[in-house]
Amino acid sequence: MREIRHALIDIDRQLEEAARAKQQLDAERWRAELRPRAMRSFAACTAKLTWSRALLKLVVDELYPDDLFTELIGNLDRVPRRQWAHVVAIAVALRHSWRRDGLARIAKRLQISLRSGNTGTSAAHSTRIRSGARTRQVKRARRPTPARR
Repeated sequence: MREIRHALIDIDRQLEEAARAKQQLDAERWRAELRPRAMRSFAACTAKLTWSRALLKLVVDELYPDDLFTELIGNLDRVPRRQWAHVVAIAVALRHSWRRDGLARIAKRLQISLRSGNTGTSAAHSTRIRSGARTRQVKRARRPTPARR
């Protein structure tokens, strides 16, 4: 009985290895032969493609924006066409903004000037402003600091 069990386990292992090898060969063939052909065909079919809401959504989805994107943009279905570049820029910036220098690099590439006060705003400060904190706190936070000598 043990011998049959070991034989079945060996057969299962060999079948799994064969399946993995076939998947590997299929993937290599796809990358080396089929993908370039398919992409040439795709490129030809999209040569006259113009911006559409479907393309905008696809680009944004590919950038995996977080909840802050929805807070900044709102419903993507309601964004007018003239603001689509704005939407893509924000999605790209969010993708690269996990560190301050990442956001700075994106801003520089897009030739957008970031004032130092905007990038250093604390979460608590932002929450106070959004939640309707006292006007004095908001004005004090926005007031530029005098230059020291």
